[in-house]
This record gives sequence, structure tokens and C-alpha cells, in this order.
Amino acid sequence: MKLGELISLSRELKKMSLRDLEEKSGVSNALISQIETGKVKNPGFRTVCKLAVALNLGLKRLAATE
Repeated sequence: MKLGELISLSRELKKMSLRDLEEKSGVSNALISQIETGKVKNPGFRTVCKLAVALNLGLKRLAATE
């Protein structure tokens, strides 16, 4: 599973909109959308950490993405 797919699936399972995740993570909804669709493949460590915390995902799980 790719990073964007994992973030999208996790967000949907938590019934969060892009704006909800933006508010909780501090990452813009435009950037989240680009990550989820694969337009941004390497969003940076800080961004990934912010999203992981907001979605309650472990970094070990994120590191296992393609």
C-alpha cells in the first residue's frame, strides 16, 4: 500500500474530511489531497509525522508503505 492510500483509507475509516484532518494535523487540505492522490510522493518527514499523529498511525506502519 502506498503512503497516500494509507492516509486516505485511515482518514475515511475515522470519518474525517480533508478539512478535519487539516485542522487536526496543521497540514493544508490541498497538500493532503495531493499526497492521497499520489501527486506528492515524498511529502517530508515533518508532514508525515503530523499526519501520523492526527490519524493515530504509528511511524512503523507508515515506514512499511511503498
